[in-house]
Amino acid sequence: MAKNAPPRALDDAALSDFLAEHTFGALATLKRDGRPHLSTVVYKWDPETREIRISTTEDRLKVKQIRNNPHASLYVSSADHWKFAVVEGEAELSEVVRTPEDPDERRLFITLKTGKLYGTALDIA
Repeated sequence: MAKNAPPRALDDAALSDFLAEHTFGALATLKRDGRPHLSTVVYKWDPETREIRISTTEDRLKVKQIRNNPHASLYVSSADHWKFAVVEGEAELSEVVRTPEDPDERRLFITLKTGKLYGTALDIA
């Protein structure tokens, strides 16, 4: 690989595989003033439905922001940061449930439906 080679766009299959191989990402939601808010999350990618699922609690800021504006993005990076994927779309919130282990905890799922999927890799040797 040349020293100053440009980034290589990842095709849909490579992006889906990359998302399936990872579990951590940064979820971007929008504040009322339009600025992004980033949250580190653990996620699960479903390649068949092309959806991201994130478990969280009802009291989180990201939940409030999704209720105000469902547009969201998830950024996922490789450990060496030479490869990344972004899922953009609209997020939906599941019903809130109480957990048997902690009746005061109110959990729900964020489902991010893929509207746009993109990413690149830098092939650094």
